[in-house]
Amino acid sequence: MKDNEFVGGKLKLKKDIFKKDDKKGKKQKKDKNNKKESELIEKKKKKSSEKDYVHEDNDQNKNVKELIDGEDKLNDILNMNLTESEKAYHLVLKKREKQRIESILKESYRDRLQKFNDNLASLSEHFDIPKVGPG
Repeated sequence: MKDNEFVGGKLKLKKDIFKKDDKKGKKQKKDKNNKKESELIEKKKKKSSEKDYVHEDNDQNKNVKELIDGEDKLNDILNMNLTESEKAYHLVLKKREKQRIESILKESYRDRLQKFNDNLASLSEHFDIPKVGPG
């Protein structure tokens, strides 16, 4: 093969696990207590941030909690070790899902049923179920 057919440069790895440390052979011990304390601090921060968003009306509370959950899921996706293209893909999926839900919520059940019936009426008779049996 020719030299110009090969792609130059090194591969980008997704995780930091593969990076080599300067200190070979030495492993750092992780303190379990520090990990537990940091988890408790994060939980307290989440609870306080949720309290800031809470309103008196039940419907608003429900909507706000759903928004907070959606933001948490989005932040989880962004904080994972993903490439830029994977992050963009997840953002587009989230945006499309939100638009789809909004469009469904705009139409009532009766409107959706009427739209479905109109679609069936516009189809040709070729798609009708044939009669079964003799005759």
